[in-house]
Amino acid sequence: MSSLPNLTGDLSLLSPRDIRLYLDDFDDLTLDLRGEIHERIGVQRAFPLNASTKFIVLQNPDGSEIGIVRDMVDLDPDSRDALEIALEQAYFMPRILKINSIVSNFHVPTWDVETDRGHRVFEIPSSKRDVRVIDDVRVILRDADGNRYEIVDYRRLDPDSITFVETIV
Repeated sequence: MSSLPNLTGDLSLLSPRDIRLYLDDFDDLTLDLRGEIHERIGVQRAFPLNASTKFIVLQNPDGSEIGIVRDMVDLDPDSRDALEIALEQAYFMPRILKINSIVSNFHVPTWDVETDRGHRVFEIPSSKRDVRVIDDVRVILRDADGNRYEIVDYRRLDPDSITFVETIV
């Protein structure tokens, strides 16, 4: 019988005691790691859909990994607040409330939608790659510019919007 590797032993886990996170004057995340300052830190959730507060990767501006926060609830309140704001910025995803139309031009659908952030029009380059259905009802879309949009439960949209979604997914 083989044993599974201890993955947490292979990760660069950062001790909550050793780090302080804060936003600078430009609202960029800054990391103080035992007195060493890292500016313009990028953040990425290792498991964004099912463990949104755990295993948060902190990265230098060039994308190189600095380390991983095992669980942001273990951070001091100010660091946790700063990290939460940075994650909200990184994972900004307007919620689609209504689909006005989906018109294809040369097999590229252009979506005209109403979101919780206002009216948007965007193109989805590939339905297979850029439209993801989660748990049969949640839909995540990625447009041609890399922006993400969410339909929390497409069954709760108006009937016309439901029809649009069901023809795409």
